[in-house]
Amino acid sequence: MRTGKSLSELAAEIERQATTKRDFVAPTSAIKIEVANDKPVATLRDIGTFDVGKIARDQINAHTGIPQKYADKMLAEAADLYAANVNRWFEKYPAVRMTRTLDGNMRAFLSDKFQPYDNYDFAAAILPVLSARKLDVMSCEITDRRVYIKAVDQQLFRDVPVGHKMGDGSHTIFDTCAPAVICSNSEVGFGFWQVETGVYTRACTNLAMFPKGGMKKMHVGARHAVMGDSIADLENILSDATKKKTMEAVFLQTRDVINAAFDPAVIDRRVEQLAVAAGAKLPADKVEKIIERVQEKFTFNEDERSNVFKHLIEGGNLSQYGLHAAITRSAHDAADYDRATELELAGGKVVELARAEWETLTA
Repeated sequence: MRTGKSLSELAAEIERQATTKRDFVAPTSAIKIEVANDKPVATLRDIGTFDVGKIARDQINAHTGIPQKYADKMLAEAADLYAANVNRWFEKYPAVRMTRTLDGNMRAFLSDKFQPYDNYDFAAAILPVLSARKLDVMSCEITDRRVYIKAVDQQLFRDVPVGHKMGDGSHTIFDTCAPAVICSNSEVGFGFWQVETGVYTRACTNLAMFPKGGMKKMHVGARHAVMGDSIADLENILSDATKKKTMEAVFLQTRDVINAAFDPAVIDRRVEQLAVAAGAKLPADKVEKIIERVQEKFTFNEDERSNVFKHLIEGGNLSQYGLHAAITRSAHDAADYDRATELELAGGKVVELARAEWETLTA
């Protein structure tokens, strides 16, 4: 897996962002898009002007119904036309939106029902549980989209028979795997506060995430009320008591899911599942075609498809288990940390394919 930041570096950046970010709830009539140096900037009345980041820009396009391709063309060739389009739709269809800013940038343009489970709260909930269980944080990172913490219990390594034989065939080769949790959150509308369970393979340092058995907490709540045409600072809207009560429930659910991931019975079931996957063979004469189907199913680009094929052949394990390992190995080659994590999830999904799905994939 990709290693990202150290835990202390992650904590420092979360702390920095928590003290410097500003969030507002504002009607679109109080927001004006302009152009500076051929790039869009947003002025919030009586607050200030912010560069519009790509995430916020894409969310503005989705809100106003401007097709992405057309928005890109306007920004490349006539940025003032883009600003005029957005402002016109802001005026014609007024709506209250949450605007999240950081370091002089508008980083998100969200629904006024967005529930801000922030990264500071996320770390405060996750890290004490990981520490209490003496888990090793193997990788963590904070990107423009999400924050991630990936931890393993290295006291619970188990051997998984992966289908290879040695010598006369009486000796089976094993992979040594340990249970893992993958905790992540988004402050800017890219998915849930979630805890996924997974498996870390010691020899190749691969990580596979399994979508079944985790938790997801949606960032949706009641609308944030504002008075008339005014702009409200989000910190002034959310009462401490309400926020505390909401977060307590999330904390408890998070703790329970993490603890359950390391239950011996759960681990035994996962090892059995991996062993079954090792026994589900890939027909050697159809490997290339199967990889094409995998590419389509999991929307891999050409480089990713090529990497999966290469790692599958190099690994020499033509099975469902070997395919999952080739995908998670490809996460090392991913363009960025977000995509690496998506590949780790795809690897876990391969293991969890129902028998009928697997037969269709390999038919």
